[in-house]
Amino acid sequence: MDLPRGAGVTANQMKKRVLACFMGIDGSGKTTVARSLHESLSSAGISSTYLWCGWRGFESWLFKPFASQTKKAITRRGSEEIITSAHYKIPFFDCFTWLDYFVRVCPLLVASLLKNTIVVADRYVYDVILTLHADGSRSYRFVVWLFKLFPQPTIIFYVNVPPELAFARKDDIPSLEFLRRSDDEKRRFIAQLPVEVITLDGTRTVQELTEEAFTVTTALIT
Repeated sequence: MDLPRGAGVTANQMKKRVLACFMGIDGSGKTTVARSLHESLSSAGISSTYLWCGWRGFESWLFKPFASQTKKAITRRGSEEIITSAHYKIPFFDCFTWLDYFVRVCPLLVASLLKNTIVVADRYVYDVILTLHADGSRSYRFVVWLFKLFPQPTIIFYVNVPPELAFARKDDIPSLEFLRRSDDEKRRFIAQLPVEVITLDGTRTVQELTEEAFTVTTALIT
């Protein structure tokens, strides 16, 4: 898909704050490394916070009454088929999902950037775009408009692991082919991003990955 450029408020505009995003296929270890980086930054006396910025159903205050039903319907297995079906069966479903995501994530993210020196985002709007297949939805223009309101990352860490290893790490992934397709989509997508992308070798230890991410991230604020 063609990536909309010039996303909203940049991290540099946030008083030189750093927004470090972690991407990778399921089972790559991005959540573990993101949390570890946040802990290391905090231990070093650097103001930081960790935010999970994915989408797993309607969770914002605006859609909270529907959250329990959505979580029951959208499970790890088969979620892709359910979402794809909903795009065509439920009027304005795409708009609702993106509005929910914006309401839940964007205000919290902006507030966190104003309060902390470094914000570590586990997944981000890019992952959600790929998950919800926004380029094929009927609300693509609406998605592009919302996308521009999100802060642009300072840096993206892509945790790279062979799909076979990621599949062996988790027991809730639909299939190995699913991971291979996801890895290919993410790689093609991040190649379009107007943001520096650092590839981390996910086969290394969490400590090694954390140290590399720590060095790169702290260099951005010194």
